[in-house]
Amino acid sequence: MKRILFTISFLLTVFGRPAYAQRHSNAVGISVGTLTLRMLDQQASPLRYRGTIRPVFGLRYGHASDRSRFNLRLSGGAGSMNPERFGSRSYATPFPDGKTFTYDVSSVFYSATIEADYLRRVNSPDNATGNLWVGGALQESMWYADEVANFPWVMNTATVAPVVQYDYPFQPRHTLTLRVDLAVFGLITRAIYANFPKSTDDTNVGAYFKQGTRTATINKLGNVNVQLGYGFRVNSRISLGAFYRVRYLSYPLPRPIRAVSSTLSLESEVRF
Repeated sequence: MKRILFTISFLLTVFGRPAYAQRHSNAVGISVGTLTLRMLDQQASPLRYRGTIRPVFGLRYGHASDRSRFNLRLSGGAGSMNPERFGSRSYATPFPDGKTFTYDVSSVFYSATIEADYLRRVNSPDNATGNLWVGGALQESMWYADEVANFPWVMNTATVAPVVQYDYPFQPRHTLTLRVDLAVFGLITRAIYANFPKSTDDTNVGAYFKQGTRTATINKLGNVNVQLGYGFRVNSRISLGAFYRVRYLSYPLPRPIRAVSSTLSLESEVRF
C-alpha cells in the first residue's frame, strides 16, 4: 500500500508540474500584417513612389537553447505601387477615326524576403533585467513593380549583416524586443544606366541580373533594419506577438536610390 501511494505521489509530482516548467527547443510561427514602401529611384523616375501590400504573410522556424538561437523566416505578398503625387491614373489616345483608346496606369507591387540568422547570448541566462544577443544574418529581399514610369522595376538585395538584439522581460509572460542589423556586404541588382540590357546569349531576365548585379560594401550600400516587438507567452507552447520593422535602403549607382519600408505584423508561435 505504501508503495502504491508513493508511486501515485511521484506521478502526480512529475505530470502535475506547471506547464511553464517544460522546455521546447523548436518553434514554428505564422504572421500577417501590412507593408508600406516609399522610394525615390532616380534611375527609374523623378517621382516618389509609394507601395502598399495588405496583407503580407510570413512563416518562421526557430530553434533555441539557453545560449543560442537560430531563425529562418519567409515573407511576401502582393499589392500596388504608384507615384505619391498622381496615384493611379488613366491615359486616353484619340485615333483619326474618332475612337479613343484608354488605358490605366497602376502598378502591381510584389515583395518577397527570406532571412536566416544565428544569435548567441552575451550575458548570463539568469539575468533578470534582460537578455543581450549578438550574431549575424543572411537576407535576400526582392521588390518588383510592373509599371514604374511605364516600365518594369526590380530591386533585389542579398546581404550579410551583424545583429544585436535585446529582450526585456518586464513581466513573467511579457517581453519587449529591440533588434538592429546593418549590412556590411551584399549583392544589389537594379537597372543598368541604359535601362535595357542587351545580350545575344541570355534571356531578358538573365541579362538583367547578370548586367545589373554589383557587389556592394557598407561604404556605398546603406541597408539598416530596426525591429521593435512585443511578445506574450500564453503557456509553454503558445506565444502571441506584435512586431514593427523599419528598413532603410540607399545605393548611388547608376543613379541614387533611397527607400524606406515599414512592416507591422501580428504573429502566433507554437513550440514543440
